[in-house]
Amino acid sequence: MIRVLLIHGPGGDILVSDLTGQMEVDLVQAASLQAGKVQDARIAFDIILVPGPGYPGSTEPTHSLDLIQWNHDVRSRGDSSVFLLYNVIDSSLVVTDVTAGITIISPGQAASRSLISSIRQASNRGRLERSFRTGYDLQRRIIASMPLAYFYVEDGKITDFNQACLNLLGRSSDQIKGLHISDLLSSDEESGTRYEASLITPEGPIPVSVFILHRDSDVSSGIIFLEDRREPEELKARLRETERECREKLWLSETLVLKMDPDGVITFANNATLRCFGYMDLGLEGDHISMLLPPGVDHESVAPLNLFLGVANESEPTAIHIMEHQRRDGGKIYIAWTTKAYYTPSGELTGLLCIGTDMTDQTPEGEGRISTRIWRDRVIEGTDITPEVFDAILQACIEIAREGREGKPVGTAFLVGDRDGVMARSRQLILNPFYGHPADMRTVIKKDVREMLKEYALLDGAFVVSGDGMLEAAGRYITVDASQASLPKGMGTRHSSTAAITTVTRTVGFVVSESGGRVSVIKDGKIVKVIG
Repeated sequence: MIRVLLIHGPGGDILVSDLTGQMEVDLVQAASLQAGKVQDARIAFDIILVPGPGYPGSTEPTHSLDLIQWNHDVRSRGDSSVFLLYNVIDSSLVVTDVTAGITIISPGQAASRSLISSIRQASNRGRLERSFRTGYDLQRRIIASMPLAYFYVEDGKITDFNQACLNLLGRSSDQIKGLHISDLLSSDEESGTRYEASLITPEGPIPVSVFILHRDSDVSSGIIFLEDRREPEELKARLRETERECREKLWLSETLVLKMDPDGVITFANNATLRCFGYMDLGLEGDHISMLLPPGVDHESVAPLNLFLGVANESEPTAIHIMEHQRRDGGKIYIAWTTKAYYTPSGELTGLLCIGTDMTDQTPEGEGRISTRIWRDRVIEGTDITPEVFDAILQACIEIAREGREGKPVGTAFLVGDRDGVMARSRQLILNPFYGHPADMRTVIKKDVREMLKEYALLDGAFVVSGDGMLEAAGRYITVDASQASLPKGMGTRHSSTAAITTVTRTVGFVVSESGGRVSVIKDGKIVKVIG
């Protein structure tokens, strides 16, 4: 729905007819420029149509300072309304886009199509501007909340900074703003985007590392980050955490919201959800959640509580799941859901609220696959596992969980990384099928090797994979005592034994559940991700 404000003038009746007859618009009309400004103060409009200068009876020249001031006021308050001037000249309707040029529309059907096209283009441009402004404000808020000190510099002079910068300098904002950067930083290098320097403070110089993000090709303007070298290791850890949080916040800026009743009937889906699944024109309210699930799921027995709450225990009724879904066009997508269940005082489930993020990446062949880049680094930190190996094993597990073997569900486990530690705490249940095979036939990075894993997934025991992707063994029995493993209710021996060995080694466990078709990622004895 496009919100349009129309100031009446010559040609206004034509605009009303075209707008209401061919578009979904929320049209508000005003008799004069001043009346329109009153309406604009109440409602933020996408399009403001104003009659051009010199129309009969006009006492307000629309190119006057009054209109210019109105446009300035709109921009100052953060709105992105697009101003279009219109008039009738020689029986043709002329529409002038203040920022993008002039469109002359002749009478007839072509006129309506051109007018509607111009208004839609202007509306889309305004929405894009709002999107950029929102993204810019989000980044500014994230940067401003960082524990790392920074300056904004324009032409070498400081124009903005965060509280961490003031704390590091021991000065007030009035003492810093407007200073040249050379008044605060002293260095023998001062070249490139990274160098060591001394920060000049009232208490004496402080050693800092300087990192500069230049604005385009202008080396005198940009963001300057300062790392206090007095406590480098602590600050490095804080910086890594901040970078991760920033990535996650930016990634989550387009949030999916879905509500459903206990029977799985969708009661609400926001625009981001509708766009993601391809139902912007039809909507999803009143449809069953099964239509968003991939082929192979028993749609007759879909229980949203089990699907969306999964491994959550009674004391923690909130769980994060990455689930495979199907778009309207048949494409696969992966959504990370955080789900909250709502109950009556007597304990009866009344509905589910699901907050999600699209985690889908594209393979080189154009197929959808789960994206791990936001959360993978935390899982493999402190291990010898490469990102490529992590993604390859996860994809193999997802395929085993989805396809099974000959139509039957299959459960299995992979222990990835810390090969020596895992082999020392497990033993063979059968002859090792990978013993003596050359390396190129055992690397999980290769697709045909991952296909072979589906055959061996039927074996009892776990796979052992080195951090660089070599299949070391299959059919391994874990000898670590699993009685101390603390997992949510409903987890079997495969989960508990895998959790137990991750507490005494630097391995990461991947468990495919035979009963639920879910993949659990386990580290340090805890389930860190669940993919359904």
